[in-house]
Amino acid sequence: MVTTRNMKARVTSVSHRRSQQDPESPVKKFFKLVLPSTMKDKMMRIPPRFVKLQGSKLSSEVVTLETPAGYKRSIKLKRIGEEIWFHEGWSEFAEAHSIEEGHFLLFEYKENSSFRVIIFNASACETNYPLDAVHIIDSDDDIIEITGKEFVGTQGTRKNNQSVDGGDTEHKSKKRPRDIEFDKILHDVDVMQVLKEEEEDKRVLRG
Repeated sequence: MVTTRNMKARVTSVSHRRSQQDPESPVKKFFKLVLPSTMKDKMMRIPPRFVKLQGSKLSSEVVTLETPAGYKRSIKLKRIGEEIWFHEGWSEFAEAHSIEEGHFLLFEYKENSSFRVIIFNASACETNYPLDAVHIIDSDDDIIEITGKEFVGTQGTRKNNQSVDGGDTEHKSKKRPRDIEFDKILHDVDVMQVLKEEEEDKRVLRG
């Protein structure tokens, strides 16, 4: 006869093994260097390792990319074998942010098929982000309405010595915390690995 204590121990043991088999992956971020193939093919491949670790959360056909300034764009995913690519909507997102070859993008998976994207341009500094019809709260609590395509910094506020295009006119050269984070990431970038990824992207697309 199996005692209640033994049954509880058995259930606990099974539950423990399951939790070990299906752990929540701590990997939430990945970066991509914009390569010539990215611009030519108008789509961007999600790193295979990230797909392997978080692929179950990318089961939907559409994901959302959001910048720190609140700009959102729905992107349709394309699957080629086990590869997943940002496809339809990607070129529009890139155009809206003037993304070019050599730019550096940092993606962070949030939830509900949503990614936060931080964009660094060729100067190795975070870019200014476009917004359309956005309200910005000024330092003296006035509300300024921006219509049309404007560019604002990620802080989303404008003090008296700042321009609406997202820069502090007296301190534009000062790096923001994410610019420093970018420098640290860039220091660890394996250039040969990046070139290898470029060739791999071409190979996958050629089939």
